[in-house]
Amino acid sequence: MKYDFDRLIDKNGINSVKWEFMQLLEKDVNEDTLPFWIADMDFMCPPPLLEAIKDRVDRLLLGYSMADEAYFDAVCCWLKNRLHWQVEAGDIFITPGVVSALIDLIVCLTKTGDGIIIQRPVYYPFSLIIPKTGRTLVNNALVNRAGYYEIDWQDLENKAKDSANRMLLFCSPHNPVGRVWSEKELRRVATICLDNEVILVSDEIHFDLLRKGISHTPVAKLFPKEDTIITCTAPTKTFNAAGLQISNIIIQNKIFQKKWSAHTGPELVSPLSVAGVKAAYNEGEEWLEQLLVYLDENFVFLDRYLKKHLPKARFIIPEGTYLAWIDFSRYDYDDKQLGRILLNEANVLLESGTMFGPEGSGFQRMNIACPRTVLEQGLKRISAALHG
Repeated sequence: MKYDFDRLIDKNGINSVKWEFMQLLEKDVNEDTLPFWIADMDFMCPPPLLEAIKDRVDRLLLGYSMADEAYFDAVCCWLKNRLHWQVEAGDIFITPGVVSALIDLIVCLTKTGDGIIIQRPVYYPFSLIIPKTGRTLVNNALVNRAGYYEIDWQDLENKAKDSANRMLLFCSPHNPVGRVWSEKELRRVATICLDNEVILVSDEIHFDLLRKGISHTPVAKLFPKEDTIITCTAPTKTFNAAGLQISNIIIQNKIFQKKWSAHTGPELVSPLSVAGVKAAYNEGEEWLEQLLVYLDENFVFLDRYLKKHLPKARFIIPEGTYLAWIDFSRYDYDDKQLGRILLNEANVLLESGTMFGPEGSGFQRMNIACPRTVLEQGLKRISAALHG
């Protein structure tokens, strides 16, 4: 089947955060503002997922539900076929989302005041949840080498050796900078954590969203004899179904499992989510492969447009995710001025790089998972505003 990713879908009246609740981020949006902010795609979900949910609704009951064996089989088969990673069903724990899982993991595996290491600029909930749980945020800032980000290894090692720091929240692939870490880098990160008894929690929610020729390796896969590496995954990012509110957290350490279960309680899930995820993992691969081609082409389009029409902007096509990390610093606006121009003059909503930490100053994160006509319209508006 050929899927149509150019199709414009009516977003009115569906309670879309991205389109209908943009004022959550900026109060000055209007009905003509184009949203390139939150990490939702504007493409129709895979038809097998939608059909499975429709069929489940036709069963007429939507009571308390739990995942069945077929659900865990679908998750395990996907991980094995896509990542060549053998995961046991008993090590998979279901949660509404990765962010809520990170909070639960911090609370049940560390103590008040413990240091939690993050690597900014990084997905902004990392920075928000740590102080809210009574822990101490410890930043191992990434190193920007002409737009290509690397880990500050000496700083990471120093902070891991500090006995006050008990956990690393690791983003792989990295949001927003788009790095897909190499096996060499992953081994080094994990070795530093293992040698210093730092729990490694790897957020791998974007693991299916890669550029052609790029492969993702779960860090836990590289250390099959170690069990203090926790992996956070979700089908919702892959299949544009965040509203299903379901994620799969892979915890192999038996003590950690007991602490998790005692903290979170029974794993009740939406029956619609269970039905949709099983169908997506069992029948959605063709849709995903075509999506990845379309995203690659969108990134090439963006890169060429910026080079031609916004040459002072600096951009490198990311290795993973569908998020562009664009450096506008050579336009000589401060972050607030740039944000005002993009919103009030270009009438587009991106996310300021400063949301991801002060290391993101001068950058904007742009979600390009949309029909190319929408992407082109947004870029034309940005170009006109910055050259006006």
